[in-house]
Amino acid sequence: MNEGLYHSVIEEFQDYAIILMDREGLIQRSNKGTEKLTLYKESEIQGKHFGMFYAAEDLKARVPQQLVDEAIANGSVTREGRQKRKDESEFWGSTTVSAVKGEENALIGFTMVIKGLTGQKTSQGHLEKYVAQLEQKIQLLKKSEEQYHQMIGEVQDYAIIFLDVEGNIRNWNTGAEFIKGYSADIIGTNFRIFYTREDQESNLPQKLLDRAKHAGKATLEGWRVRKDGSRFWGSIVITALHDKEGRLIGFSKVTRDLTDRKLAEDKLLAYNSELESKNRELEQFAFIASHDLQEPLRKIRTFAEVAQRNIKNEDVAHQYLEKITGSAERMTTLMRSVVNYTRLMKEPTEPNEVNLNEILSQVQADLELIIKEKNAKIISDALPVVKGNPLQLTQLFSNLIANALKFSDDAAELIIESNVVRRDKVLDCPEYLTDRNYHELLFIDHGIGFDQQYNKLIFNMFQRLHAKEEYSGAGVGLALCRKIVENHKGHIAARSEIGKGTTFYVYLPVDLLESGSGHTT
Repeated sequence: MNEGLYHSVIEEFQDYAIILMDREGLIQRSNKGTEKLTLYKESEIQGKHFGMFYAAEDLKARVPQQLVDEAIANGSVTREGRQKRKDESEFWGSTTVSAVKGEENALIGFTMVIKGLTGQKTSQGHLEKYVAQLEQKIQLLKKSEEQYHQMIGEVQDYAIIFLDVEGNIRNWNTGAEFIKGYSADIIGTNFRIFYTREDQESNLPQKLLDRAKHAGKATLEGWRVRKDGSRFWGSIVITALHDKEGRLIGFSKVTRDLTDRKLAEDKLLAYNSELESKNRELEQFAFIASHDLQEPLRKIRTFAEVAQRNIKNEDVAHQYLEKITGSAERMTTLMRSVVNYTRLMKEPTEPNEVNLNEILSQVQADLELIIKEKNAKIISDALPVVKGNPLQLTQLFSNLIANALKFSDDAAELIIESNVVRRDKVLDCPEYLTDRNYHELLFIDHGIGFDQQYNKLIFNMFQRLHAKEEYSGAGVGLALCRKIVENHKGHIAARSEIGKGTTFYVYLPVDLLESGSGHTT
């Protein structure tokens, strides 16, 4: 890497203020990012102490001197706090001060890197700070271009890569090897190798270069790929580099591994989604208590009054006693369904490997009589192995298959298909699904179907689209299916058309030793 290119990188890099100081903390050089962040031009701050960026209370507390002392003692120090601009306004910044040492470990100066965090500080509030801490190890440097080279080369928290105008890798730092896993053999390869197959197919790498070329820089967060094929959540900044005549000479690409932050955000999202689910369940139980469970009680009371008034008429009294028995049995069924549902709410999902082909075989054996009575046929793809609770997954298959048989004519045909799909292909995908790939199980029947406007209502407790006189059941089966799938960090959805049948879509995370014969879409 020649001296001119390094100077272009540092001078045009505007997302960070990079400042070189002597042993006394007096500013010697600064980049354009310093002017953008602090509003000071390089000529205005040369020879001045870097304490000029701190508020009066920090100066009184000797914060600048503390930073220098700790950098000398430990090599570098990082601090977040308020800092001051030329116009006396303040911004929230993350500052890393590193000691630069020469021969015989003698101190020859300091580097200071400042990242403005005002936007993040305002938006995240009480959330944990996910701000960069630069850990720089700068060795013997005598010339300014060597200082730049060492400063860029030794940063490990950021992958700093230099690209030519075509996006081919020309040089990179230790942080790039640390984050991405490649060594010098990557030189000359196009940087698109760091992107997922989906991003490559959509031509995202070239779009980012085009955006940086026309706008000066391009920023993006997303999943990136290491050499070993593993993925990490990266925040990237691509900056266009120009020569003195303004001609494009390449790009700098800075990547930060924010996987921990992403996982924390996803965990918080999943927790919020779980709270919303619990609230919905509480609302359903309130409805059940006020309506469904009281309905048979009201009938029992009414029938009892009629029977009492006709106590001498044995036939009438017997008739209403039978109705009372029927209502009591109905209430028993409802109570048993509520108990089963609440048990699913509390029952942990054991992370066992479950072969869904074996589950299907067991359910077919359990439903053998009704399958023969209906002269039904079940046709299934090879199903995957998943992690979960075998009892719950058996109940899931049993409910879905029994439901299809109940609402189909004789000689019915139930088809079960298995695929692996990306998250963006999940039907009605909820926010709490955070995995990249999911097993998609389709339960397809050609029964009576239902109006599509009820596709979410059918998964609520005791919600029936048909009178219980037409079709038996408590109206709980699909609610149990949804709860089982949610217990397995999955999702269930339905598509239907009256008179043409229904398809239930079950999505379970791909987290297993084998994925069946399904194909990725």
